[in-house]
Amino acid sequence: MRRSLVFLAFVASASIAACDTATNPRIAKIGPTTGADSVVRLTISPATIQIAVGAQFQLTTNAAPAQVAQVQWATLQGNIAGVSPDGVVTGFAPGSATITARYSFDTTQVASATVNVTGATP
Repeated sequence: MRRSLVFLAFVASASIAACDTATNPRIAKIGPTTGADSVVRLTISPATIQIAVGAQFQLTTNAAPAQVAQVQWATLQGNIAGVSPDGVVTGFAPGSATITARYSFDTTQVASATVNVTGATP
């Protein structure tokens, strides 16, 4: 009887360990990871830019090539600067705007950049 209890405990702990390794890596790992299914903490580069009214600038993220198409861009001050679905920022009026990027599959991760627009409004 005692041997079967030890064996049962061993099998139970092996089953739990096997379950842990099968967990989705986006949930199980914290911080930068590698591999096709991994997701790193999203950042925008550069974090701050200055452009003139009417000028454009391409922002980028550190998203893996397979995830670039799943990055969604937005502006919090659309009257000052706009951003295209590909991360191209356009200055509309003098002021400061926050541009954000997030993965379409993970709305909890939001990266931001500051855009300072200078010059006169045309």
